Amino acid sequence: MKVFFATLLLSLMLINIAYAQMKSDPISLTDESYDKLGKKQLAQVSGRVLNATPEELANLKISYTFVNLIGPSQSSNETKVNVDGRFEFTQMYILPYQQVWFSLGDYAYTCLYLQDGLEITFDLNKLKKKKIYMIGDGITFAGKDAEVNRQMNEYILFDKKHNPDFYKPLQQLKPSTQDFQYKLDSLFTIQRKTNLAFYQTYGNSCKSLIDAATEAQYTYKKLDYYLTNKIKVANDSILVPIYSISNDVSDYFRFLHYYVKYVLYPFNETRGDYVKVMDYANQTFPKNYADIINLRFEDNDIAAQNKIYKTILNKLNCQWAKKNIGIEIDGLNVKQTKLEQLLVSSKTAPKQTSLGTIIKEFPFDAELISNRSKDGSELLKTIKAKYPNKLIVLDIWATWCAPCIGQMPYSKKLHHKAKATKLPVEFVYLCTDQGSNREKWINKVVELEQPGIHLFVNDSLITELFSLFNRSGFPTYAVIKPNGEIDTKGISWMSDVTLEKLKEMTK
Repeated sequence: MKVFFATLLLSLMLINIAYAQMKSDPISLTDESYDKLGKKQLAQVSGRVLNATPEELANLKISYTFVNLIGPSQSSNETKVNVDGRFEFTQMYILPYQQVWFSLGDYAYTCLYLQDGLEITFDLNKLKKKKIYMIGDGITFAGKDAEVNRQMNEYILFDKKHNPDFYKPLQQLKPSTQDFQYKLDSLFTIQRKTNLAFYQTYGNSCKSLIDAATEAQYTYKKLDYYLTNKIKVANDSILVPIYSISNDVSDYFRFLHYYVKYVLYPFNETRGDYVKVMDYANQTFPKNYADIINLRFEDNDIAAQNKIYKTILNKLNCQWAKKNIGIEIDGLNVKQTKLEQLLVSSKTAPKQTSLGTIIKEFPFDAELISNRSKDGSELLKTIKAKYPNKLIVLDIWATWCAPCIGQMPYSKKLHHKAKATKLPVEFVYLCTDQGSNREKWINKVVELEQPGIHLFVNDSLITELFSLFNRSGFPTYAVIKPNGEIDTKGISWMSDVTLEKLKEMTK
């Protein structure tokens, strides 16, 4: 009898241990059980900065960038530290281990993974002596997500140290590269060995997240190759489990969507009909993967995007997907209402200027002008004559160009800084009509609340400017200096431009 009870007790203990392990293991977003067993609410980040003066706290800015599943690949935000040294922010979407790139002024740069909740403490005394990259003395993680964040930041450093020759060859590996598959496999053989060495050194508590992100990165590169060469493969060979929302995973989602839309979907005549492509994904893929594919339908126009998401909502299979698309729809509704209010508030009577007809003026210091110049040379002369003795920053962009729009906040900040310091600078934005229309142009400028002089111009004129500047593609930047000299190489990205650089250019 004693043997029986001992055996029974041992069996119960093993069951409890197995259950506890099962409970502690993360659940893949692509697992059909995720709706019942996965994440249910947004994660909160609470932080504190120690050993800082009131002046240091007042000037200390925090920036953080979420990696997304829905909408833009990344979303950036800023916040300030309170007088008591505390700060907080909340996850944007209910997603597992969402990656956030976090900066504490010039003192620390780290990578956060948000699941249940995280507390971060920074010691400014220590950070003044040595800036932290990912993890080190001066940053402390606490809360439910603490161990994952310690491990994942250690992994980033370990990977950079032990696999330094991986990322550059991977970036250089293009679909047109000879022996593409062999070279890809060779690179990832090394990457997987690096992962194994990390587990042997630090343990495997984050193995699911790391392995899945590695496979997502590998599969994203394969999908790029299949997409370029229009190669069809079995569906199960391109599906990988997802435990976190990281940059690698975001790339995988994006190319999985493109591959389904442009290679697997069999009807060329209806490829542009997102409803039909959605139905195809639902019929062809497991429901969680189908939802991920369908969540990636995008349009840069707020009203059009809102319509797409509301249509998608009725075709999604999983509750987690419906909750997240609901969050996005709520946000778009707020943006759309604000956009409509701004448009209604602007009742500009059409006015003629040397550049063309001013069709709208907005309180965020913007003028929207319908271009009257017939060619690129005439437009440049007119702009120069309109703003004599000023530095003119030209931004050539498109409403559908994500990099163009991603750079707009940087030029917006520069505009306000230049105005505050009375620097003689004008920001002139030339938007192509290619793939766009006047309404979309106006809506995008208003959505961004982008100050400056905005002209909507024919694409043939943009092509002429590209030729004059010996440049191509969007965005393109050029500077007309006060002496009339045109500099086409001074600005590559607005994010790299400082007020000091603008001051130098005015000389």
